[in-house]
Amino acid sequence: MKVKVDTVVICAAGLGSRLGLDTPKCLVKIGNHPLIYYLLKVLKDVKNVRMVVGFKEEEVINYVRSIRKDVLFIRNKNYMSTTNSYSLYLGSYDLKAPFMNIDGDMYIDQANFDKFCSSIQENEDLIGVTKSYTEDAVLVKVNEKNEVVAFSRDKISDLEWTGIAYFSNITISKEGKYVYQEIEKYLPVKAIDIECFEIDTPRDLEILSNKTML
Repeated sequence: MKVKVDTVVICAAGLGSRLGLDTPKCLVKIGNHPLIYYLLKVLKDVKNVRMVVGFKEEEVINYVRSIRKDVLFIRNKNYMSTTNSYSLYLGSYDLKAPFMNIDGDMYIDQANFDKFCSSIQENEDLIGVTKSYTEDAVLVKVNEKNEVVAFSRDKISDLEWTGIAYFSNITISKEGKYVYQEIEKYLPVKAIDIECFEIDTPRDLEILSNKTML
């Protein structure tokens, strides 16, 4: 049975040090708008949007509120010493129902977001994977059942973990290092191949800026 996504947690607390712009990655301009503009546009019909902030949080909060006033902000005061897993823990630990996670440095268009959502089944977890474009990607191995069976920094496939997932049974622990390492405890997990793009490095930014999907 298909389900509707009611809650999305956006993790956007990090320094973005590999990008080297002294700007939260969600506020980096792509085309005519900051990256988070496109994500909020895609999430326009999602009832509950939470956003975990840290680095230059007031800039992020002020911009997001100029677009959508009902976003719930959660502060990761330890953003300099923690990773996206801790941010996701802060953003989701009190939720009683399944939720979707999207990293704040992610670009996804409406068609691919809808494709992901239409693939969600009741009581199942779902991981978004995409053709590997980005530098320093976490690659995934997918079996014949279209399930993720392994994550690796080594070249195990041409698909990478997107940072987009729907968590129905997976719990994110407070002590986790990275989100994909939390998911590893529950493998195999169903995968859906979508087109999206994450920005971590100047090369990633250049590639996305030149792509025609904007």
